[in-house]
Amino acid sequence: MTKTERRDCERYVLDLPIHAMWKDTAGEVKEETGITRDISSSGVLMICKNLIDRGCEIDLLIDLPSLAENANSRVSARGRVVRNVSLTNPDTGYGIMFNNYKILKA
Repeated sequence: MTKTERRDCERYVLDLPIHAMWKDTAGEVKEETGITRDISSSGVLMICKNLIDRGCEIDLLIDLPSLAENANSRVSARGRVVRNVSLTNPDTGYGIMFNNYKILKA
């Protein structure tokens, strides 16, 4: 039996730099950098080393590739961790659903 695809938005396989900030269960602010594995208009799969609790609200900055000289931009997003994905290396993947996002020009 195959798994049913539940995503409404097209995903793009992209390894982009990502910076995350959230509060852990004790209320301490945590920060982590990592990379994306895939991204869509509804969310992102972030790969990193730090433990992030499922259900956690998280702020993200995602650097977009430059398509023209000096035209860098980044995505600023707020979301929620909806799943954890075990990987074969020490890193973990986190499925994050966006609550909102905006594109910032450099």
